[in-house]
Amino acid sequence: MLTRAQSSLPHGVFVRARKTAYLLAASQLERRVPWWPLERIERMQRRRVRAVVEFAYKNVPFYRRTLRDQGLAPQDFVSARDLERLPLIDGSMLAANPDDFTAEQYRHEGREVFNTSGSTTGIRKRICWDHASLMRRFARGERDRIVITRLADERWTATMLREFMTTERTRTLTSRLLLVDSEAHQRLQILSAGFSSRTMRAIGGERSLIPRRPLHYHNLSPTAPFEVAAAQIRAIKPRVVYSFGSYAEQFFRHLVDRGTRIPMPRLWVYLGDMVSESARELADELGCKLYSVYGAMEAGTIGFQCERREGFHLNVDLCAVRVVDAEGRTLPPGEPGEIVISALDNRATVLLNYRIGDRGVLAKQPCPCGRSLPLLESLEGRRSEMIYLPDGRAYSSLMLEGLFRAELRRTLQAQIEQLAPDKLVWHIVPFASADREELRGQFAAKAAETLGPRTTLTVQFTEEIAKTSEGKFLRAVVKKEASGDEIATDRTHHRTTG
Repeated sequence: MLTRAQSSLPHGVFVRARKTAYLLAASQLERRVPWWPLERIERMQRRRVRAVVEFAYKNVPFYRRTLRDQGLAPQDFVSARDLERLPLIDGSMLAANPDDFTAEQYRHEGREVFNTSGSTTGIRKRICWDHASLMRRFARGERDRIVITRLADERWTATMLREFMTTERTRTLTSRLLLVDSEAHQRLQILSAGFSSRTMRAIGGERSLIPRRPLHYHNLSPTAPFEVAAAQIRAIKPRVVYSFGSYAEQFFRHLVDRGTRIPMPRLWVYLGDMVSESARELADELGCKLYSVYGAMEAGTIGFQCERREGFHLNVDLCAVRVVDAEGRTLPPGEPGEIVISALDNRATVLLNYRIGDRGVLAKQPCPCGRSLPLLESLEGRRSEMIYLPDGRAYSSLMLEGLFRAELRRTLQAQIEQLAPDKLVWHIVPFASADREELRGQFAAKAAETLGPRTTLTVQFTEEIAKTSEGKFLRAVVKKEASGDEIATDRTHHRTTG
């Protein structure tokens, strides 16, 4: 029982200690969830579906109105399949009226507000997360945190203890007790200051005893020159680096172009956007493993890679996922389509049957690693990054990069732009040693071979292709009149680092 003094301090030491103990215990549970039988995971998913629909009906204007208009009641939703009875929603609806999807009791308090950058379309979406859900996300990060620990060749106990080291004295004491060199396990985050995982760390530090910035974490702006990043890595020798995928790819290319040698991290965790197959090859050549987590501001961590680093294990108990065709009909595993999600654990902004803008394919078979969570076999890219050719073929930007894989190996940056259905432009920043005219001819030859005679492709060389305000790099830009739709929607992927 709390004393009067303790109960008057909502975030006092006693309460924070209790929450810390809860998070550590919950983390132990969460690391086992992916191995549970699928039937048990689905039972948990059904409970959360029923709970979120009942909550939304009582507290969220859009769902209260929708269920009443369709003659539905919360008890009509007993599984994730029943969520298909709700209308499909998308980012434009959320951006136009965020309060329609925000629970009334979280309009002004009890939540944290995040904004997607809107860097490519100008549409910024406000996402609110209630404090309880944010705290639980720390524990649920254990599902991928344990994989990162293994791939980085670290011990889990030592990794968790380092999370509480905030002074040189505590680091020295822990190193002696564990007989390990804590200075050899640094983390470098090359992410913007407002990135969600850093914000969540600060929130967790206010409500628990988990420090907001452990001693072994270092931060660097993604807008810093690559030479600065290389010097930072050389100085601190991080075991793990976190960055956007496009940043990692360009950084690897920069190292190869300049012939720069640095002590590469054991593991490079990329998020926010994807990397090409050639980037994976470069990482292997440089002696660095690439790892990724699939998430979004709207839903938290949707899926994570296992030690095989092939596909994403979907946290379906936290976020229901389905793949749909152009008419919104659910597709079976093995067929590519648009990804639709329903976040089950956030009570501030409720998004059910939400078109997140990505495309993917569900695996037909379970992952050989033994985890029971369904596997997203491939993440093909954003719906908005699709390039449609005059003959009816459609390619994502990553698929196009695959077609021009050999030619792109001699480039630092490459961005495809569609000016019209039959007009494409590669904006290229070539290696310093590259023969530009020879490279232009190689692109032209590959275009004639792969894109067909009805598509004209030109190459424009430039010194730099600008990043977004968050430090991301846009692989594709499609003129609205070329596609008939708004394109290149922003996707803020994230993970909770720590």
